[in-house]
Amino acid sequence: MVHLLRIKILVLVITLILIVVLISYTFIPLIRGVGGSVTRTLRFSGVALRPVKSCMLVVIVDNNPNPKNKELVTGWGVSILIRTSANTTILFDTGPNPEVLKHNMEVLGIDPKSIDFVVISHEHGDHVGGLPYIAKVKPGIKVYVPSGMSENVKDWIKGLGLNVVEVSDTTVVTDGIAIVGQLYGPPYEQALAVNVEGLGLVITVGCSHPGVVNMVRKAIEDLGIKPYLVIGGFHMFWASEEACEDVIKGLLKLNVSKIAPIHCSGDTIRSILQTKYSQHYIECYVGCDNKLMS
Repeated sequence: MVHLLRIKILVLVITLILIVVLISYTFIPLIRGVGGSVTRTLRFSGVALRPVKSCMLVVIVDNNPNPKNKELVTGWGVSILIRTSANTTILFDTGPNPEVLKHNMEVLGIDPKSIDFVVISHEHGDHVGGLPYIAKVKPGIKVYVPSGMSENVKDWIKGLGLNVVEVSDTTVVTDGIAIVGQLYGPPYEQALAVNVEGLGLVITVGCSHPGVVNMVRKAIEDLGIKPYLVIGGFHMFWASEEACEDVIKGLLKLNVSKIAPIHCSGDTIRSILQTKYSQHYIECYVGCDNKLMS
């Protein structure tokens, strides 16, 4: 009888522990997610990233000037609009301030109200600075941030009235679109990947503090899809020619077909790509757009 009683007590204790764990992972994030608070995004392994037929990328903010459109303002930072054939529009990063984001959107004819959600690569000001403009024109929009982002930056974003969604692991958010889980640079940084039918992954990065090769490799490993294009900041502004070439070779070894370094990438890597790897290079700057389709 004593042995049976001990077994019943043990079963009861285990049941209570399971209930507590279930509550902590289900109800608490939902409660925190109400009204501009933080929610938690979980990764569901085995979810396939179904392809979209095409996607369009437009660089709204960059420090590289547009040689054809002098109306566009440059700024130290980056913001890229991604629009897929599945009628999803994403704003990846927001540049250094609301003014440059608003101005360039107007020049490019982009309606900020068409944006479905925002993805922030990392917490630095030249990537989150334009969020007040987005909060003004589309209050309450979802903003996906790395879970390792500092609490003061999360609180600032919440204070704008935006719905902050924390991402820890690679997560499929909608058809054809996944957020590539954070790596540590510092700071913690995440990327965005779009699976384009017949091409592969279009990977957008902010500054690549953890290393652009590492971020692309993680996207490939987590999603099981070959890469096609990587665009964004490579954090190589002061890098040597040797270091730049090592990164290019690293990306090509991962079977990246097209490389479009902007923002903090620097002129050295752009020059090497243009002269030695022109078949893989896409020259980009503020206002440039690329339509990718199968």
